[in-house]
Amino acid sequence: MRCPWFHITLLLLMALQVNAQITTAPKGKRMDTRQKEQMQIDEQLATQYYRDQDYEKARDLYEQLFEKYGQNHHFQQYVECLLNLKDYDKAEKALRAYAKKNPGYYKASVDLVYIYTLQDKADKAKKQFNEITKDLPDHAPTLRNLSYAFQSRGLNDMAMSVLEKGNTLLNGKETFYLDMAYISQSSANYQEAFRYYFLELEAHPGQYNNIRNRLQTMMFYDVNNSISDELRIALLKQAQEKPDNLEYAQLLVWFALQQEDYDIALAQCQSIDRKTHDQDAQINNLSSICLNNKQFDIAKDGYTYLMDKGKSSPFYGQALCGCIKADYLKMVESNSTDRKAFERLTKRIDEAYNDVGTNEAAKLALIQADILAYQLDQTDEAVKLLTEGINQSSAKQSQAELKLKLADIYLHDDEVWEATLLYSQVDKSLKEEPLGHEARYKNAQLRYFIGEYEWAESQLKVLKAATSKLIANDAMTLSLVIKDNLEADTTGTELNRLARADYRIYQQRDDEAVVLLDDIIATGNYVSKPHALFRKGEIVEKQKDFPAAKQLFLQIVEQHPDSYMADAALMHAALIEQNELKDKESAKQHYEKLIDEYPTSIYTAQAKKNYRKL
Repeated sequence: MRCPWFHITLLLLMALQVNAQITTAPKGKRMDTRQKEQMQIDEQLATQYYRDQDYEKARDLYEQLFEKYGQNHHFQQYVECLLNLKDYDKAEKALRAYAKKNPGYYKASVDLVYIYTLQDKADKAKKQFNEITKDLPDHAPTLRNLSYAFQSRGLNDMAMSVLEKGNTLLNGKETFYLDMAYISQSSANYQEAFRYYFLELEAHPGQYNNIRNRLQTMMFYDVNNSISDELRIALLKQAQEKPDNLEYAQLLVWFALQQEDYDIALAQCQSIDRKTHDQDAQINNLSSICLNNKQFDIAKDGYTYLMDKGKSSPFYGQALCGCIKADYLKMVESNSTDRKAFERLTKRIDEAYNDVGTNEAAKLALIQADILAYQLDQTDEAVKLLTEGINQSSAKQSQAELKLKLADIYLHDDEVWEATLLYSQVDKSLKEEPLGHEARYKNAQLRYFIGEYEWAESQLKVLKAATSKLIANDAMTLSLVIKDNLEADTTGTELNRLARADYRIYQQRDDEAVVLLDDIIATGNYVSKPHALFRKGEIVEKQKDFPAAKQLFLQIVEQHPDSYMADAALMHAALIEQNELKDKESAKQHYEKLIDEYPTSIYTAQAKKNYRKL
């Protein structure tokens, strides 16, 4: 599918470059201030006539301006008027005279070709083209500008022919593959565009980042995923035919990540490493990306690959920690209640402490504390572990992470004031850093749980401008919960009910939370009901009852379409349909609805991406 705005912008840019860079045009006479002012007045009037499509008046004025001042742009606009009036004979005569007088000014000669093309005079157009290109100089800027002149008139085949001749003339001193890729791209001939990008990459490997960025721009305008499909085929073909070309291999890794094909990205990265032995950092980073995207098995594969290199590897500790985290998160994601499995995992962590550095040890302690507190009901052991870690750690970041985890456990166990003290300490020590923002948000959330709404609101107001998008969005959502509920019910009764239910959810007391939420759904107002439906939907989704969760989310969209929860509910319903129920048609319909009816939603960009993928 063509990308019209991209192509129009590209042609406008090329036209500007033609006007700015083309071989020297005739110079006008020197003018005094009064003459310059009069010229500007006449130019403005001529421009207005042209915009109003009064081409005859514009033509006469531009003709007079050119005769009087000899400026190139006046002549060019005069020709444009003649073309709009379809006075091709006069335009041809003017251009021939101008080209004869200014042989170095290719634009006039190119416009002659354009006029013949408009009149379907193919023989004359071909003859004029041959005349222009028979004695081309081996000068890259001139060749490139001549190509731009043809492109600005939509004569892309001739523009391409000029560049092909240029490649022959320059004989490798400079290539025009990037220009040729652009022309193919603007004609929606993407396979040819890829071919020229690959030729440029082979000729100049240093252009890797530039080519990758251009391919990314193409994919940005890929509405129906057709460009991505063609690029996948082209890259796989190149990687297979030229397995020793590392640039192709790296492009394939990049592309696989863009498409969220994490297994392909990792396999390709490992393949590169077997040849170069320098991809450890990339594999570690890629494994981390997989972990963050819940691709736990792929992440573990990457980390295991690094661990197999032995303890002397600089990434061994990070990989060991990553492996354990992948196993833990996979169990949590599946709502595992296998106590024995969690006990085995905590033993693995005890053994791993000896093989990692202090930074990884702190991260392992965070995982182990979670297991002890939430899966094994050993809260005292978790508190002891974290307290020891805080006392032993000298790194500010690690200490803050351990304090946040300890505060979370205190809050989970109703130790509210111990929790708020720790959140405040982290906020104060890392005020303008992401962890500081997270601590402030958690503290505001705590105050919301216990009914101190004014205090919570004051903190959330600051966090709406946080550099972390996730924290800013969470702060905005919680702020809306408080503000909208207090406006709808100034007594705070409804908000108190919601806060109690949210606190039970935080404490993983889901059965108690559902009882409170059902009561709000039955008797709440127009603000509290959608919030309660959303929270119950999240609980039911976590319990893997996907049809019921979907219905709860869609109930918000149908009954409360103006709620601030509606867009999030629509996104959740579509994701369940896409990933769990495998109902692609319904998912597509709901993504469309989100894109059309909630265009300013924070979920719109992801909805567009998922829709294209489907």
